[in-house]
Amino acid sequence: MTEAMKGKKNSILLESTEIKGYVFSNRYVCAPFDIAKAENNGIITEELLTIYGSRVGPSLIIVEQAAVAKAGQYRERLIFTDRDECINGLEKLANVIHQNNQVAVMQINHAGSAADISLTGLEAVAPSAVIHPTVKRSMPRALTVLEIKEIKEAFIQAALRVKEAGFDGVEIHNCHGFLLSQFLSPLTNKRSDEYGGSLDNRSRLLLEIVKGVRKAVGEEFLLLVRLGLDDFLSGGMTAEDGCLVAEKLQEAGIDILDISTGLMSPLSLPGPAMLRELLKKAKAHVTIPVIGAGALENIEIAADMVEKEEVDFIALARKIMKQPNYVEELLETINTKV
Repeated sequence: MTEAMKGKKNSILLESTEIKGYVFSNRYVCAPFDIAKAENNGIITEELLTIYGSRVGPSLIIVEQAAVAKAGQYRERLIFTDRDECINGLEKLANVIHQNNQVAVMQINHAGSAADISLTGLEAVAPSAVIHPTVKRSMPRALTVLEIKEIKEAFIQAALRVKEAGFDGVEIHNCHGFLLSQFLSPLTNKRSDEYGGSLDNRSRLLLEIVKGVRKAVGEEFLLLVRLGLDDFLSGGMTAEDGCLVAEKLQEAGIDILDISTGLMSPLSLPGPAMLRELLKKAKAHVTIPVIGAGALENIEIAADMVEKEEVDFIALARKIMKQPNYVEELLETINTKV
């Protein structure tokens, strides 16, 4: 293939798309990853505003995980969305992202048994009293059904705060070993009630949260789920089960599906494009747009995946962490070769 032909093929990454009236100017996404620069109480800092303001290039910014409850705090200096006091700082952050003509989405999360109890001062909770298989922290206490309902409501209220702050959408975090992926995985969910056992039961909380958030925020607000499709652990969640959950999420009304791994971190897998086969499987089961990640810095690989409709958006993380304008430079490189 000539350089001119490659340039033409790569230009698909420059194509804009529209979802519910929101215009995405290209196919790149700033993936959510912890900067951990909020105040100790979870309030947005000027440092965070500066960092996000420098991330020019991606059409979509998904802000790092924000805790929906104190007991769900994974690490130090995370953003919080657990109380109205947080809204003012979140509004400033949404404004900074919008000033760069980017779509602004906030990821919300509960860490479950991956929570750091030295920070929370609270007992770790999880679907079952099972030590987390990849994040070796304290033995959690199994949640009661009432507590599960309270966590569902915490996600809904967090989403409403994100909307009030002026964000365009919210992403529910269901991967990388946090609480909702702990419910999905048979390795960490040993319950015998309506939230355990079958896949329908293990996915019940996630779907209840999705439906509750959708009802609360309305149809025009973007609703994303970052779904851990496969645990990559023996006896864990499989890609086949993950694809069935993806179908259920589409039926429940999400707008964009963001794919990653379940209990295992994708960083443990060899790259580049280590999730490509996983993304193909997910994309074959849904018609809504899909975001893919996993060492996709190579322009030719990314363009090939979008052209073949294996994925709709390309998410980058570590490169942006090191170089905030990395995507802007990628777009310039693509432009010069078209």
